[in-house]
Amino acid sequence: MPTTTGGAMSGRPPEAGETAGPQAGAAGPVHDFALALERHGRGTVVLVLAGELDLYRAPEIEDALARAIGPLPGSDRCEPTFDGRSGDGPQIPGEEVRRLAVDLRSVTFIDSTTLALLLAASWRQHARGGELLVLVGPQTPTSAFEVTGLDRFLAIRRVENDPREGAA
Repeated sequence: MPTTTGGAMSGRPPEAGETAGPQAGAAGPVHDFALALERHGRGTVVLVLAGELDLYRAPEIEDALARAIGPLPGSDRCEPTFDGRSGDGPQIPGEEVRRLAVDLRSVTFIDSTTLALLLAASWRQHARGGELLVLVGPQTPTSAFEVTGLDRFLAIRRVENDPREGAA
């Protein structure tokens, strides 16, 4: 079973076992951003993002990427690892994350800050011998990737079904 972490809605780093965003059918305000880190087997992590990905959300996205694969080089942030705590054992070192899928199917807006974070994370993954895969759906605004030419540098896959099925 995947390990899910979240916490983006509260403005604090995600904690193990939390989910991001409101529960289906729950009364409350509509949020314009949510994220969750999910572990899918050994070496595979899915970062699910939803809503608007802009400068204001960049720190939370950067933290989630750092938890998955390590911080940006030269970052003053400590070296977190997404080791998540899998339900079946001890923490797994972040460098063992070989495949990171970033699910953008529920994203409504992407700015250049997010594009830069994805590109940097992709470089870090490749430097470690891993891969970063960007998953988009029919509603994902992909013009930012095309206009900037980043669609040539990032592995982007269009999916119609649940991308976590193909990410493991």
